[in-house]
Amino acid sequence: MLHRISCACCLFFLTISSLLTFVSPTTAGASSPKSTIHAHTLADFPTVDPNYIYNQLFYMVTNFQHREAGYDNNLPANVNGHDEFASYWSQELMRDVAGFGAQVRRDAFNVAGWQERPATVPAFNVEVTVPGVTHPEQVVVIGCHYDGEAISTQSANDDGSGCAIELGVARAMGMYWRSHHTYPARTLRFVIFDAEEQGLYGSFHYLNSTVNGDTKNIVAMFNEEQSGIAYPLRYLGKMANPLLPFYVDMSPLNKSQLYPNQDKLTQQQRARITTFRALMQQAVTPVFAQFQALGYQTLTYHSDNNQDVTQPVFIPSQLNNLHLEDDTLGGSDQIPFTLAGLPCATFAGNSTYYDTNPPPWSYPFDQKEDTIQLMNTFASGSSKEARALVLALALPGMLTTWMLNQSAILGQAAADSKPIAAISDIGQTVVGQPISLDGSASFDPTNASNILNYAWDFGDGATATGATVNHTYNNAGTYTLTLTVHSAIGSRQVSKVLTIVPKTTVYDNPYAGYKANGIPPSNPAVILPTPNDIPPGQGIPSATTTIPLPAGSNPTIIFLLISLALAIVIAFIVALVLRRRSKRA
Repeated sequence: MLHRISCACCLFFLTISSLLTFVSPTTAGASSPKSTIHAHTLADFPTVDPNYIYNQLFYMVTNFQHREAGYDNNLPANVNGHDEFASYWSQELMRDVAGFGAQVRRDAFNVAGWQERPATVPAFNVEVTVPGVTHPEQVVVIGCHYDGEAISTQSANDDGSGCAIELGVARAMGMYWRSHHTYPARTLRFVIFDAEEQGLYGSFHYLNSTVNGDTKNIVAMFNEEQSGIAYPLRYLGKMANPLLPFYVDMSPLNKSQLYPNQDKLTQQQRARITTFRALMQQAVTPVFAQFQALGYQTLTYHSDNNQDVTQPVFIPSQLNNLHLEDDTLGGSDQIPFTLAGLPCATFAGNSTYYDTNPPPWSYPFDQKEDTIQLMNTFASGSSKEARALVLALALPGMLTTWMLNQSAILGQAAADSKPIAAISDIGQTVVGQPISLDGSASFDPTNASNILNYAWDFGDGATATGATVNHTYNNAGTYTLTLTVHSAIGSRQVSKVLTIVPKTTVYDNPYAGYKANGIPPSNPAVILPTPNDIPPGQGIPSATTTIPLPAGSNPTIIFLLISLALAIVIAFIVALVLRRRSKRA
């Protein structure tokens, strides 16, 4: 009996298949998104993985919460996840750029802590350096901050998002270099700054101490700030709400209240900033095209009656949702770099929460409600993973990788059999003050375990050997520092011009007098949404999709044909049963 019924079922499905074939002469592949997507060609620059960035953000901010700078005295991660976050981030980034001689540095500095709550331990920046091949003395910095307010929980948008984007950029660069058998032409430094929420202390320490003697060699700085609540996101995923803007705030060429000395830029500084701004303007169109080529061509939003509405994204008519402008944002880690006359870009989304008349989509950064779940809710109405948020997080990463691929910024170069020579951060260069110099970032690309020899020429008649050395300049002036790295089969040099001064240049922190208690007041004018975790589906387009009914198919005819097939099968089963009974009789 089971056998015959199985045969009947097979007959049923075969009949339906044949009937559908009869009414479906057009092949499904002809109208599937796959053929459309393959018509777009990927441009040759490093491409971030949107899902990787989202997944890293989700993992880090849900596992390492309440990241107060200056208070994590070996506290458990569920009490203060500050140190654990920094450790995880640096380990993951090292995996992303494995094989390129990357080095990790923890750079500690003292902070006072919150008002009436003194810090118990130093804060620290974390830096991962990938040495360049042809111009290792020149540096590109990608930064963000990883600390939060005293009341913070996940600090997902501000600024867990930037930390995840940095990982996405690192992964994209590493994969690109491996596939193209190249290395960065200049040195690339990924940094997460500490104590930003307490007054930008991490980034000002970096400029005033860590790289103070090397600022002239910094080619550009990218600040990955609070991202995600921006294009192509619509608040709550509703079509009635506008596409939210995404901001690229760049070093201005004219003075402002925030940057009062921009009119004193040297000709060289002005030229570098002008070139950087022009490149950033050029980046937007190819980045949109890259998303399209990857298959991210549409997003589904919600109509007024809560039905799914598919809309195109990353199309030319939407380029105006990206606002490239002079930096008037302030309050973040690009400030000391811009004060030093360097080309900077700060990527950021919504920041209207503290406005007097905030729009409904004002996201509560710096508040305890800043979580990945709320970010998803802003993007789709549900606290579950929102595809618009995934793409919004990827956009600043893709803009960064396009810029890094330009020869005027980071560039790329093929390595030969010679070792790569690199000098780590150069701090303050003051007469009579010892300078610590480190060549440990040098490595042999043919075999990273090969032994290297280091020879230093300080340019004042003194020399030294060893991976790390100290030297004191006794007179002010300009000196050429040279490191020669030898391996068994070759050698390479790197040189930096040092300016030894009687007194170091210090960039004044405009937020140094900021007395914060870590409990910023909430804005009663902003009503936060309650998530609906059973929303209509919203998906990132992919290269494959469910096959639709062919054009011209009539659903009524298909229903009648299926009914006919079902009747035939039922008649067949009845006949089998009657025949079985007749045999028993």
